[in-house]
Amino acid sequence: MKKITFLIFSFSHFLIFSAAAQETFINDRLTATDDLNGTSRYVGMGGALGALGADLSVIDDNPAGIGLYRKSDVGATFGVVVPNKANGWNTADSRTYGERLVRPSFDQMGFVWSMKMDNKVLKFVNFSVNFQKKANYNMGFYADNANLGGLSMMDQVVELANANYDTDYNHTGLAVDNNYLQQDAANQPYYNTFRGQRSQYTTHQRGSLQSYDINLAFNLKDRFYTGVTFGFANSNFAQWSEYGEWNVDPNATDGAGNPLQGDFALYNDREIQGAGLNAKFGFIVRPIEDDPFRIGLTIETPTRYRMKSSTLFDLTDLTPQNYGARTNQVESYIETVVRTPWRARLSLGSTFDKILAWGVEYEYANTSKTHMGYPTWDDPYYNTYDNSPDRAMNLQTEKMLRGQHTVKAGLEVKPDKAFAIRVGYNFVSSRYRKNTTFDHYMLHDSPAMDYMTSSDWLTLGATNIATFGLGYTYKKFYVDLAYKFRTQSAKFHAFDTGFTADPSFQTANSGLANATLQPVNIDLNRHQVQLSIGLKL
Repeated sequence: MKKITFLIFSFSHFLIFSAAAQETFINDRLTATDDLNGTSRYVGMGGALGALGADLSVIDDNPAGIGLYRKSDVGATFGVVVPNKANGWNTADSRTYGERLVRPSFDQMGFVWSMKMDNKVLKFVNFSVNFQKKANYNMGFYADNANLGGLSMMDQVVELANANYDTDYNHTGLAVDNNYLQQDAANQPYYNTFRGQRSQYTTHQRGSLQSYDINLAFNLKDRFYTGVTFGFANSNFAQWSEYGEWNVDPNATDGAGNPLQGDFALYNDREIQGAGLNAKFGFIVRPIEDDPFRIGLTIETPTRYRMKSSTLFDLTDLTPQNYGARTNQVESYIETVVRTPWRARLSLGSTFDKILAWGVEYEYANTSKTHMGYPTWDDPYYNTYDNSPDRAMNLQTEKMLRGQHTVKAGLEVKPDKAFAIRVGYNFVSSRYRKNTTFDHYMLHDSPAMDYMTSSDWLTLGATNIATFGLGYTYKKFYVDLAYKFRTQSAKFHAFDTGFTADPSFQTANSGLANATLQPVNIDLNRHQVQLSIGLKL
């Protein structure tokens, strides 16, 4: 078994997401922007303010929108997030249970300093600073599958062990070192006697993606607006997870009459923290002088994150005779650099006689171009990966992910000067290609495989968001309320079954040749209520 000497830095343990080395699914989860957050006015109109502007949250959407301010503004937004209690079956023997994790959320705080210019061309110069939560990671679910049909996560571990993927810092090495796998003799291939019939996966996740933005915007002749936003992104994600697997018959034997090994559980406590920088350049134009119709365009650079991942994991024996016997807990630590793709947004919007405002927006990002590599190390132990891309992982990302399309629409009606009613809608296409699998064995040259502490993954479906909002203004003060219902489904995969095509597996398991494991459907729906308060000077 190969062993990699690696200096583990001390790192405080928060606890974060599944499939524990930094890889495609983790990178996608921690950098995704398919949620809708910001001021209550922004959320109430579905975020479709890229051409309308004059809202603190457009600093992150279209920097030119800050240029439409004619008064200074300061505001903050608070709320609560309520995930659905999921109940669903994808087959007669698979189901999920969700749990309600009602959590408070501090979603936004910022200000705009609007400076009127004594100039016929340059009307206003506006400066803005804003904090905004871009995604909530809070959720928890159970994924039961009573139909493994004899397949086991340990079958995949055998495949990895025989390919010399077992290290001191991954779950394959842990299984080998603690005799969860079998060998007929020294230096012979490993084989597995676990035959799974039922599994349960449990996870509790917390954290968020936040953006801290600084903006400078300009109003030219009240017809052309431009701006730039420099953003600092911060991602923190914590997770505790457990994968348990059981044989339906503790007295079952293999084809040679040998007793099958019993039950086990794999535990992971993980933290990932990341920080990144990006820039956004925005434009808004009123093409017709006497018409309020506007066209907006935003170009967003990639965000370059430095990610730090720390995981504590162990295996536990769940057989009646050894119930609760745990392996020594192991720490796995890795640092990576993740670069997101370019993004482009086109927006349209207009107003009618200060009674009605509408906006629509389209965004495109080719998520398959998400790139992962390794940072420059100050310590010689890290020279193997120093300042290098992970070509194997990036190739797999291109095969798994695809272009993502986002459509936003919003409407605001003001039956009274002081009162506003808002509605909005978002559709965000899935980033995953059809029938995506996570073949660990194919990542021969990925250093991240040395730190893979579990085998599960989650593929996310399309997102639909419906919003409703109310607003009230009294002199310089305003109060806005928004409700958001976000729907999204996902598929939980306990492990990849590519090993069933291997001739050696088929010889030992004739009834399981080319067998596949059906994923468990997960309901990620959630509700959110927000309240914004502010002052325009």
